[in-house]
Parts: sequence; structure tokens; C-alpha cells
Amino acid sequence: MGLSRATVTHVLNGRAAEQRIRPETQRRVLEVAQEMGYRANASARAVRAGRFGNLALIQSLLGAYLPRELLHGLTKATADGDLHLVLTQVPDDVIDDASYLPHTMRALSADGVLINRHVGFSQPLLDRIHRLRIPAVFLNVRQDFDCIHPDERMGGRIAAEFLLGLGHERIAYLDTEDPGNQHFSKRDRRAGYEQAVLSAGKAPRVHLLPREWRTPGKPSTDRRVESARSLLLARDDRPTAVLAYELAEAMAVVHAAHLLGLRIPEDLSVLLFHNRIDDRYFFPFHTVSNVMEEVGAGAVGMLLEKIGSPEVPLPARVVPVTLLGGATCMPPPP
Repeated sequence: MGLSRATVTHVLNGRAAEQRIRPETQRRVLEVAQEMGYRANASARAVRAGRFGNLALIQSLLGAYLPRELLHGLTKATADGDLHLVLTQVPDDVIDDASYLPHTMRALSADGVLINRHVGFSQPLLDRIHRLRIPAVFLNVRQDFDCIHPDERMGGRIAAEFLLGLGHERIAYLDTEDPGNQHFSKRDRRAGYEQAVLSAGKAPRVHLLPREWRTPGKPSTDRRVESARSLLLARDDRPTAVLAYELAEAMAVVHAAHLLGLRIPEDLSVLLFHNRIDDRYFFPFHTVSNVMEEVGAGAVGMLLEKIGSPEVPLPARVVPVTLLGGATCMPPPP
């Protein structure tokens, strides 16, 4: 190639600019390096840069929500940044242990951590992260700083407005009674629905399915379906549309409608919250997507900012959700 060893070394080690090596020379070195399959030594690069190029995803056993869209967003963003993503899954009490995060960052050679623990994170954990200046971003939780989540309240609102726009006046909101689930989406989706319905001068109608669905002595009876059936049995004020918290509630109402001879969407429109349009059990549902791929990509971007300035709190990032068209909604019957 006709270049000195020092010149080649400076280019491959990223010091071409400070050594004032001409751009055309840099291109020649990089082209030949690519042809020869050269890859920089990761350990040497870490020593020079003070970073390892690894991001750790800490997955809670309690909050085990890791849909493929979220994982794709995370892995694509790390690959685009020439980084690596390592994953570990542990119980919540392990995450809360004072030594866990510092030890994990050392063991995994991680520059920062993404914490997928959307239920039950503790204030002492947050205080420890800030005190130790650990670059950390929380996925799918709502707090003031260092987190990213979909706009669930917006989702409830646009879903109800969509159904109202089709002409529905009796829209029910369907969820499962679960006091132990304190995830913010439980509150925000319902609040967005109620806001839109009340603004339209209509009465909100919230129906909660039982969490325990088995009936002793009746193995073929699902109490969730029976509860949804009672909602649809009303004659004069039967809902013409149902907004379901997620797939489980939607399937309960679909089963109940089938038992009652109600057609979807001709007699009953159904809209739900999910990662994507799901047609595994039925024809495609109209869906409010929680845009998990965008959440994953945005989380990586936020974490890189935190790595640069771990002591600076980053304002929470709220990702707009989107309504995906399916085949389960139409105007109400005349």
C-alpha cells in the first residue's frame, strides 16, 4: 500500500484527524482493511476510549414484558451504533440489592443499563443509581426522569375518539380486576377513554373482568367470558363497541359475543391495545399500538446520552402511539 506502519495504525485506531492524515489516505487504509476482514481489538479499543461498547438489558422476572418489537428496536439501535446488547434476567429482590447493579456492570463490561422493570421499582434503587452515577434508563415506566414509555393516555383517547367518529354512543371499556398490577397503563388507558367519552357528552362505562377465571367444579367455564357475556346481555343499553385493555380482555368479549350470536363487527365493534395487529385467534383486530420498536430505539439513544453525562437527569420521553386499522370495527347497526 506504500504507507508507513504508523500511518496505518493511526487510521485504524481512530487518530487520523489528530495526526492530520489526508482523507484520501484514510479511505485507502479503510478499504484495504475491509477487504482483509480487519476488526479492531475490542479490549484495546475499550482501554483507549474508556468504554466497552456494551449495553446491558436487565430484565425483571416480575415485569417480563419483552415483545419482539421492543427487542428489535433495542438490537437494531445498538447495532447501528456499533454496540453490543447483553441481557440478564433476575428477580426483583436481586435488582434491589445494593451491590447488584455495580457488580453487573463490571461482570458484563457494560457502559450503561436499560432496566425493563415496569412494576414495583423502588425509590432506594433510583437513589442508588443517581448516587453511584450509573447510566441507567427505565423502559416502559412513567417517572419524571430517565425513562421512556408510550403515551398510553393518548392511546385511550384516540381509540375512543375513533369509535365515536364511527357513530358509536355506547362504548364500554373492558379491563381485568387486578389490584396488584400498578402499571401506569392500567390508569392511563382508562383515563384517556373516559376523557374522550365525557368530552363527547357520553357516559363512560367501565366493566372489569374477574382476575380468577376458573370455576370450581366447572372446568369448561371461564368466569371472564361469563362476565363479558353479562355486559353484552343488556338489551336497551348494550354496548355497540368495546375498547379492551389488551388481548385477553378482547378475546373474552369475542367469545361472549359468539355465544350470544353477535357478529363482529356488524353487531359489535372491538378495539384493543397491543404491540401489533394480532390475527392469531380471529381476523385482524383494530389496534392501538404501543410502538414498542420506537420505545426500544429511543431508549438506546437516551442511554447513550446518559453514558456521556450520567449525573444529568434526562426528562422522561413520551412516545406517541398509533392506531392500526384492522377488521373489527365499523359504524353501529341502525
